[in-house]
Amino acid sequence: MDRRLFITLGLSALGACGRGGKPDVSDGPSPAEMIDSIVANGFAPAAGLVVRKGGKTIFSHGAGIANGGRAFRTDTKMRVASVSKLAVALTAHRLAERGELDLDAPLSTWFGDALRHPDYPDVEIPLRHLMSHTSGLKDPEVYWQAAPGKIEDLFTPDMWLPSPPGGYFTYCNFGWGILATVLERQVGERFDLLADRITLGPLGVTAGFNWSGVPEAERRAGATLSQKIGDEWVAQADAPDVLEGSGPAVLKAPGFDLEDYAVGTNGTLFSPQGGLRASLEELCPLVRTVAAHPVAASPAWVYDPAAENGDTDDGYFSAYGEGPQIHPASDSPVPGMKLIGHHGEAYGLYSGAWHAPDLDAEIAYAITGSGQDFPRSELHRTVNTWFEPAVWAAGQVLTR
Repeated sequence: MDRRLFITLGLSALGACGRGGKPDVSDGPSPAEMIDSIVANGFAPAAGLVVRKGGKTIFSHGAGIANGGRAFRTDTKMRVASVSKLAVALTAHRLAERGELDLDAPLSTWFGDALRHPDYPDVEIPLRHLMSHTSGLKDPEVYWQAAPGKIEDLFTPDMWLPSPPGGYFTYCNFGWGILATVLERQVGERFDLLADRITLGPLGVTAGFNWSGVPEAERRAGATLSQKIGDEWVAQADAPDVLEGSGPAVLKAPGFDLEDYAVGTNGTLFSPQGGLRASLEELCPLVRTVAAHPVAASPAWVYDPAAENGDTDDGYFSAYGEGPQIHPASDSPVPGMKLIGHHGEAYGLYSGAWHAPDLDAEIAYAITGSGQDFPRSELHRTVNTWFEPAVWAAGQVLTR
C-alpha cells in the first residue's frame, strides 16, 4: 500500500476514535495487515502488537524475524527501553506500601551532601521526585557505570539544572540508576533480584533486567535490536552472542565476577532506566498494575504553559506520574483517549505499553529496529513514521 494512503487511512480512523465513533476501515487494511506492513515495507526487522480489554487478550500479532531465523512473536522478549521504568516504579511503590521504604525521605539519607543541589543545598530532594523527573537532575554525559565502580563516580556538577529541585520537569534517565541504588541500600538486595521478587514474579512473568532470571530458551529466542544503516540492519543491542550467553548481561571490568558485586554501590548495573527484557504479552499486566496504583498513576507534574514549568521536548511530555507518563485525552497518540504508561526509544527499538482507563484496556507494541532519522508522525510528537502503523492498528482494535 502507498505509504501516504496508509497514513491518510490511519489518521482518519483515529480521528473517528477521538470523536467517540468507530473508524470506518471497511476498505482499509486489517490490524494484522498493518503490523505486517511495517516489516514488508522495510521499516523494521520485526513488529508486534497486543491489545487486551478487561484483562483478556483480544488481539495479538507479531511479524518479522527476532534473530537469526527465529520468528518474532508477541511472547518474544526484547529490551523494552524506558517502558522498564514502570517495573522500577512499581517495585518502589510496593516497598513503600510494605513499610520498607519512605518515598518522602530525602536523597541525602543515602548519599549525604553528594546529592544536594549545589545552588540550593537547603532544598531536600524526596526520593519520589526521581520518579516524576522533578528532582532537579538532568542526564550527565555518562550515566552508567561498570562493576565494580561506584555510582558516586558518575556525579558531576553538570548533572544539576539551574532551577531548584521540586517543580521543574526534565526527563532524566540517571535518576533511575540513583533510585535503584537507593532500593539496594535500603533493602540489602541486588536490584535485579529485588525487582523480580517484589514485582515481576508476583505478576507471573519471566521478564528480567539485563536478562537476569530469564529462562535460557526464552533468551535464545529473544529479539536483536537494530538500526538501518544504508540498506543493512546493524545490531545495536542483544546481538546473537548476547542471546546465546548465560547470566546477566552487565558492564563489568575484565575478570570481575558478578557474585562479588557489593550491593548498593551501583544501581546502574542492571540498566533500570531501560534494560528490562520482556515480551509484549508481559508488558500488558505490568502497565495495568501500574495504572491501577493510586499514587503512581496520579499526575505528579502537569505542564503549565504560563509557568513554563518543564522541558516538554517539543510536546513529547505533558503530564507525568510517579513512574508512568500520562497522556490526557486532549494530548494522546490515540486521539481522544487518555493513556497511562510509557514510551520506549533506544537502539533502534520503539515501544509503548499503555492502559486506557476509559476502556479498561491495555496496548503494547514494538518495532525492533528503525532508520537513523526519526521522522515524527502527524499523529503525535511521540510517534514516528517507522511505527505509526502499530499505533493506528491499536486504535482500530480498541474501538471496533
